[in-house]
Amino acid sequence: MARAYSLGADHLAVAPYQKAFEALARGEALVARGDQNAAREAFVVAEHFAREAIFAAQAEKLRMEEEFRAREEAERARQAAQPPAPAEVKPQPPAASVQHSAVVSMPVPQPVAPAPEPVLAYEVQVGDTLWLIAARPEVYGDPLLWPLLYKSNRDQIKDPRQVYFGQTLDVPRNVSEQEKDEVRTQARQSELFPVKQLLPALAPKP
Repeated sequence: MARAYSLGADHLAVAPYQKAFEALARGEALVARGDQNAAREAFVVAEHFAREAIFAAQAEKLRMEEEFRAREEAERARQAAQPPAPAEVKPQPPAASVQHSAVVSMPVPQPVAPAPEPVLAYEVQVGDTLWLIAARPEVYGDPLLWPLLYKSNRDQIKDPRQVYFGQTLDVPRNVSEQEKDEVRTQARQSELFPVKQLLPALAPKP
C-alpha cells in the first residue's frame, strides 16, 4: 500500500487502490478480533489489489509523460515554423535552455515492476487454502479463480476447504477469459469461501 501511495495510485488508480484499502482495513479489524485466518486472507486480497494499483499508476504516469513530450515536440515544431521575430522583439531564450527547463520539470519515470513468471504447478505451503493459492501472483493473481485449481486436482483434493502441506497442484493455463468469468461467478456464489463477508468490494455490484 505504501508503494502504491508513493506512486500516486490514490488518484491515478482509484478503483484498485480503494479495494486494497478496504481489504487492508478489514484485515486489521479481523486481527483485532483475533481471527487470524480470515485476516490473512484479507491481507492477501489487499496485496492483490495494491499490486493492480501499482501497475495502473505506473502505466498512467508513463502515459502522462508521453503526452507531455508529445505536446513539447508539437510546440517546438510550431515555433520552428514561425517566421523570425522582428529585431525590436525580445529574442526567445536559447532552445537548450528551454529543453533543460522541460527536463528538470518532468517527473522521473518509475521503473515498472516485472510481472512474476506464471507457474504450471504449485507446492502447497503451511496455512495455504485454494483461495490464497489462486491469489498468488505466480498462480492467477485472483482469489476468485480458486475453482480452477479444485477442478484440475480432484484426484488429490476431496474437500476444497482442505489442502495439505507438500501437495503439488496443477495450475491450468489453457483457460479462456469467458471461462474465467464463469468461474468467478461460481466462486462468488459458493459458500466455501465467504467472499461477501471477506471483502465486499469483490461482491457483484447492484
